[in-house]
Order: sequence, then C-alpha cells, then structure tokens
Amino acid sequence: MAVAVAIAVSVGGCDLMTATITPRPSRLVATPEPQPTPEPTEVDEVPTLRPDPSGSGPDLLDATDNLADLGSYRAAVASRGLIDATPPGATVTMSSIFVQTDNPAAEFSVTGVDGFAGGRLQAIVIGDRAWLKEGGAAWATSPGGAADFDAAFTPLSPVVLVGGFEALSGGLSRVGAERRNGVASIHYRVDASDAIATSAGLSAGQLDAWIAADRGYLVALSLDGTWDMDGTPTHVMLAIEVTRVDAATNRIVPPI
Repeated sequence: MAVAVAIAVSVGGCDLMTATITPRPSRLVATPEPQPTPEPTEVDEVPTLRPDPSGSGPDLLDATDNLADLGSYRAAVASRGLIDATPPGATVTMSSIFVQTDNPAAEFSVTGVDGFAGGRLQAIVIGDRAWLKEGGAAWATSPGGAADFDAAFTPLSPVVLVGGFEALSGGLSRVGAERRNGVASIHYRVDASDAIATSAGLSAGQLDAWIAADRGYLVALSLDGTWDMDGTPTHVMLAIEVTRVDAATNRIVPPI
C-alpha cells in the first residue's frame, strides 16, 4: 500500500511508497470470507472480447509506476485477503488524492484496517506539513510530518499491492480497446488457465488490467481469485480505480 508519503507523492511509483516487492505477497490474514461486492465505479466499457492466446500485455508494475508522471489523480483501492482487517476477513479500502506539481500534496483515508480505532485512519500531507486523524478523534498535527505514519499507508499503496502480482504480467493478453473511468484504455487479462499464471501462484480466477492507451499508466485493475500465499491457497480480491487525472478539482487543503 503506499504511503512513504515523503511527498514525492505518487501511489504508482513514488518514493513515498517504497517497500520490498516480492512476486507473491506475504500472508497477512487468515483465509478471508467470500468476496465483497465492489463499489460502483465510473466505467464505460465496450463488450468484452476473447483475449488473444499469446501474452501481449505490459508490465503491471511499470504501468503502476507511470502514475508518478501524472500531475494529479485520485485512486481508490479495495482489497481482501491481503491486509489485516477489522473485523477479520473484512474489506480494506483506501481513497487518496495525489498532487504532484511544484507544490506536492497528498490526502489518504483508509477503512477496515486492523490496529486503528474503528479501523479508520486519515492523513493529509502538504509540503513538509502533515496532519492525522484516527477513528472519530479530531485532526492533529503530525510533528514528524509524513514519516510519522508512513507504515500505516504503505501496505495499501497500489505500487506495493500490484508489485505482489507482477509475475502475472507475462501472461497478460490483450482483450481490446475500451474506455475505463473516461480514459481511452487497452484492456488486458490473464487467468488461471495460463501456465504463467499457474506458475506465479494463481490457481483460480483472473486478473484484468486497463492501461491508458496514450500514457501507459494504470487506469484500473481487478483481481478475484485464489493465490498462493506462502504455500496456502487463499482467496484474494483487489480492485484499483484511478480517476480524475489532472483534474482542477484535485485540491488538498489543511484540515485545521
């Protein structure tokens, strides 16, 4: 997850989200309950076509890293089976805004994370100033800036989460051109029937990714399947949506 929020801000590859990425994520929770219904997202898709049989897709981590080249954007993440949740097996979510201009800033809000009051934590970083809000408490200034809460957001960073499944990149096949979140994108897919996916650890289900056709950044990702978590087949769910790229409404202001 990603918030080494030293405001080189970028959920994609920003320095603020530096973490060791392995082909298979560590097992952090017990086998989760059945998957949740994803939140509705702004999606304009054409009918899905059968993918080409040969791997023709991009590198997933490269596409996520390309988010660092955007001026600003919003990202929504939902996961199950990858992060300690409260209650156990619940869906963990993070919504965020990144401004990566000469005056960088970031805003994060997570829910369902174990270890925080009510499972909720919010943070705002503007330049070298930072504020934190846990559960129903009031906003408080963070004396150490973003460094005070890097570890809380890093596990939910798209670059960290996607990096855990990078080994699936070799099996991605092009489905076709589609619009996702209002962006002209190329849709790619890999499923458990592919030998590369099986070798990587995906024994059931599939991963779909939408990459911006012109700038190569991750527009959306959807994973629903059974993944090898340190030798244990575990049902996992991951959904990432990137919206409002370079929108004038991507503004972040101090909470107090």
